[in-house]
Amino acid sequence: MTKRKIVLAFSGGLDTSYALVAFREAGWDVVTANIDTGGLHSGEGEAVRARAEELGAVEHHVVDARSELYDRVVTYAIKANYLRNGAYPSCVGAERLIQAEKVVEVALQVGADAVAHGSTGAGADHVRYDAVIRALAPQLEIVTPIRDERLTREEETDFLRARGYAVSEKVKKYSINEGLIGTSIGGEETYGSWEYLPEDAWTYTKPISAAPDQGVELLLTFHQGAVVEATTAGGVPIEGTGPGAANFAILQALNTLGGEHGVGRGIHMGSTMVGNLARVGFEAPGMLILIAAHRELEKLVLSNRQQATKATLGNTYGDLLHEAVYFDPIMDDFRAFLDSSQRRVDGTVRVLLHKGNVVLLGSKSPYSLLDAATRQGVVYGHGSSAWTGEQARAFAHMYAMPGSIARLAGHPTD
Repeated sequence: MTKRKIVLAFSGGLDTSYALVAFREAGWDVVTANIDTGGLHSGEGEAVRARAEELGAVEHHVVDARSELYDRVVTYAIKANYLRNGAYPSCVGAERLIQAEKVVEVALQVGADAVAHGSTGAGADHVRYDAVIRALAPQLEIVTPIRDERLTREEETDFLRARGYAVSEKVKKYSINEGLIGTSIGGEETYGSWEYLPEDAWTYTKPISAAPDQGVELLLTFHQGAVVEATTAGGVPIEGTGPGAANFAILQALNTLGGEHGVGRGIHMGSTMVGNLARVGFEAPGMLILIAAHRELEKLVLSNRQQATKATLGNTYGDLLHEAVYFDPIMDDFRAFLDSSQRRVDGTVRVLLHKGNVVLLGSKSPYSLLDAATRQGVVYGHGSSAWTGEQARAFAHMYAMPGSIARLAGHPTD
């Protein structure tokens, strides 16, 4: 009898290693799919392949999804200035959408009967995977042993070691998911609300105490809301960027450079899609730098009403993206609004990275509202030739009228 075939989203970590062995022992032909959304460094792809083969995969597929992730997710997150709860750039959550899509593509390509992922039922990743798989291939069975059996990391470790497979102590202690947008880190310290992650839990950002005393100044240039160039203050492209570089190269380079200067660490706490409160560590220097610079440029070129509306709609879009509501038509409407809002978001922002800080030094744009006001004779703090003193007095008088009327009517002020 022909064995049933299952495609497993495989990272080589503890959860997916357990799943591979468990599936094989249950009689499945296991095809592993390693979707690279920025978490594979030099040699790591081959290490993941070797791990899959060691554990008994019949086929192993590697899919480079970095460009697609950047174009479809990262660019709009930057246009929206999206930070979950004002702090967290949805490091891995948004990447799961692209990973799930690519796993489905592999499953359809190899004629699989089912797909699998190693998510637990405690967070949101299992919902993201399932939502995308159901939308794209409802005929495929979804198998999730970590979620269904409610396994602990200790139980998975014991299972693998009993069969002679090695498990590193760091993998055993921490759940680390690295990608282009950033890295998420979960462990004992993040299960509560008081403890901070120890130094050995962080993967590539330096502690502020070890960051260089001399900061680095960058010039970040945007065209229609998308970053197109990143150079030193002297105009030299930062390493890994420049002509011919991949579309995601600037973000990748800023992750490295920002990490060297202690930028990008944080711990986010917020409600998950399943209703519980969760806490996770993250490292995301590039996104925090780009969003800060992009927001600063928008202040220069967008009206107050544009900025206020964008803040609301951008946050809603980001939340829906984070929560895997990707295929609802409303998302196309949000993206149309974001694209329209960025037509004049052109210009350059000066940024200093220093001891964990992103310092915004200045910005310029051919669409600067500040420059346009200056040409009209309006200079903040120095009066204006655009109106007379009498007109200014009349405006202040009328502006104060609603408060004065409310006070006379007896409305309390505290």
